[in-house]
Amino acid sequence: MFALITTLSTNLLRTYIIYRFMRLFFWTDMEEKKKERACYVLFFILTAVVHLIFYSPGMSVITNIVLIFLITVCYEGALKKKIFVTLLVYGTNMGCDLVSVHLLTDYSITGKVGECAAYITVLLLLICDVISEKILIKNKGEDKTPHGMILAVISALCLAELLIVEKELKNRILLVLFGCCVLAVVLLIFYLYDVLISAYKKLEEQSLMEKQMLIYSHQLDVLMQSEEKVKALRHDMKNHLGELALMAGNQNNEEIRKYIQDMGEYMQNQSELVSCGNKNLDSLLNYLLGQAKKKLNHVEYEVRVPSDLCISAFDLNVILGNLTENAIEAAEQTKDKWMSVDIYYEKGMLSMEIKNSFQHELAVEKNKLLSTKEEKGHGIGLANVRKMVEKYQGFMDVSNTNQIFIVKVMLYL
Repeated sequence: MFALITTLSTNLLRTYIIYRFMRLFFWTDMEEKKKERACYVLFFILTAVVHLIFYSPGMSVITNIVLIFLITVCYEGALKKKIFVTLLVYGTNMGCDLVSVHLLTDYSITGKVGECAAYITVLLLLICDVISEKILIKNKGEDKTPHGMILAVISALCLAELLIVEKELKNRILLVLFGCCVLAVVLLIFYLYDVLISAYKKLEEQSLMEKQMLIYSHQLDVLMQSEEKVKALRHDMKNHLGELALMAGNQNNEEIRKYIQDMGEYMQNQSELVSCGNKNLDSLLNYLLGQAKKKLNHVEYEVRVPSDLCISAFDLNVILGNLTENAIEAAEQTKDKWMSVDIYYEKGMLSMEIKNSFQHELAVEKNKLLSTKEEKGHGIGLANVRKMVEKYQGFMDVSNTNQIFIVKVMLYL
């Protein structure tokens, strides 16, 4: 009875620790919570049944790896990343098992693991989780993984454990040292993962900053063009007023209206598409919509926002930049070449709606793009935008109808 309680309690704790590990690598949508819970319940039940009824180390290894991978399927991410996380989590569990079991007991392939060793394993797992959390928390949810080298290392460790089980090695010192090496390698992998992700984020931020510089440079050109037109009009103002006075004296009202209309058209800067007063939004939209007009046949836009929006230029760039550039790229491949942008602010909420013509068949389920090209085009942009939307406790809706792709974003500012 005590063995049953030990198995169930330690397995429950181990399931919770695996959940904590997963949260270091993946984001969870609220809509997927039920599926996530079901996977963890299934993991707890099946691993406990295999341990209590069959007690086969080989079957236990296979069951754990398959079920941990099943858990990763609940989350968004590339397949390679899910395999990487599966082997990393199991490698951590394997190292903790080796250290606790062979340090405290004379374990044999047909023997039982003591209750003390089972609890020590869970304790070591928790320690590894806390250390990993300290290392990775700032890069939580990032989807860039150095797959090749790390997968090779962890696969080798898992094969080594299978070899140990098959040959029934009994050198306790060697086994404990091997377990310690496994844990050291796992923690080193966590550290290298963090270093590589941090380096990638810096490169990504640098790329965005370079793009921001390009946007501001474009906006400066727009302002300089407007300034040149104002200077030219001011220089010729005396002549314009004289001409208008002559027309007024002759009571040529229609000619006066036409002349004033021509002056207004001359003052318009074709490059200044948006002028809402918010310099960050004006700069970004003038650049993006300018690019759209060069590549597409029809570009519609409407912007109704105040000048004092509480959102950084960087965040705007990530959200609008990704959505608009993806829309341009997709619409450019269609016959209609059409895109529309609608942005408005009301009662503390900033709403954005981007529409574009689209020629491929898409499947959208629960605001997620389900496509064979999910990691290209719209897929990459939507993943980045979704993370930024969560920062503002907002939401994003993705849909497509009649060959029109629609993304709606709402941010609470």
